[in-house]
Amino acid sequence: MTAIRSLIPHLAALAVIGGCIWLAGWQLDRAEFKRELIERHQAMAAIDLNTSALPETLPTRITALGRWDAARQVLIDNQILDGRAGVFVLTPLVLEDGRLLLVNRGWAAWPSRAGPPPDPKPETEVADISGVLNEPPRVGRAPRGRDALTGDQWPLLATWFDHAALAERLDAELSPVVIQLAPEHPAHLTGRAWTIVSFGPQRHLGYALTWATMAVTVFIIWLALSLRARRRKTGAATRPSRESGS
Repeated sequence: MTAIRSLIPHLAALAVIGGCIWLAGWQLDRAEFKRELIERHQAMAAIDLNTSALPETLPTRITALGRWDAARQVLIDNQILDGRAGVFVLTPLVLEDGRLLLVNRGWAAWPSRAGPPPDPKPETEVADISGVLNEPPRVGRAPRGRDALTGDQWPLLATWFDHAALAERLDAELSPVVIQLAPEHPAHLTGRAWTIVSFGPQRHLGYALTWATMAVTVFIIWLALSLRARRRKTGAATRPSRESGS
């Protein structure tokens, strides 16, 4: 029983070290996946949505020609840029075949909720755009029992992207993905480039380094404590023999 108890600290240390090593390896795999995703996105040719169906692979570079439905814009709330409060402006785009997609035109400031929400409209009705077809913006988790849409006037304020609710309000067969408008397009509100992934390979590499450092730290502590315990055990075993010899 005593022998089993003495093994518990060693097993715990080995479990922590093994877990940290596994997590470091997982973060390295994620970094490689993100790097390949970014490289693949940069190398891919744009798909013309007017002649093709929506691609299943996201993110995908696209081009499209249609018209803006600027009277029915959707504002995704709780977006912070450079410490300022604001919204993402999603403008409906009607393609030539009648399909409807939402185009994320970027961020607009809304510094005071006492004032009306922003409603910046494109300068032209015709939309000849390029961008990236991607997942809709995420704002935390959707609370149970709460509606995503507040109010019934346009622009429509949404606390998160609720595809079913937006499709019902727009009364259209709305795609569950959005177009991130190219930053150089005149209708883009800030001109800032979109991030292809939520965070890039460098952050994963930083996490991997953190887990590897923890593994090394735990190993050093475990080794030092083990050597200390061994020296104490050796000293206790040799002390009686020295006293008997004196």
